[in-house]
Amino acid sequence: MLEIGAIVAVGTLLVLDASLPDGLIAGSGDMRYAQTMTFTTLVLFSLFTVFNARSDQQSAFVGLFSDKWLWAAVGFSLVQATVTYVPLVRKPVSTTRLSAGDWLVCAGVGKLGAVAAGVEQTRGAGQMARGCLNPLAI
Repeated sequence: MLEIGAIVAVGTLLVLDASLPDGLIAGSGDMRYAQTMTFTTLVLFSLFTVFNARSDQQSAFVGLFSDKWLWAAVGFSLVQATVTYVPLVRKPVSTTRLSAGDWLVCAGVGKLGAVAAGVEQTRGAGQMARGCLNPLAI
């Protein structure tokens, strides 16, 4: 889990840095744009990672559509899109519209957390099969 947290933190900070001018990665946005990019990246990290949390031993793709409550929660979390597109909601939370390219950047970085969780899950399943049940040894 520590690795996933580090990937989420580093990925989110890189998106924030790349969204602002004069950072390690030169960006051209303002603070509102950077906040929106950061918020969207965190939401997508959570959405992608939640599918791996369904099982400690199986791929996220096994029984992908079997958990209707999970899909309801994922659908409800799409409220995040209203925070970036509906002016009435956008103003109080200081967000701005994102382009399709911006969404792809956020989704690409957000997917890294799910990939890391899948690798950790695979590694953990292998150790559990060998009889090593200590979660700190994974």
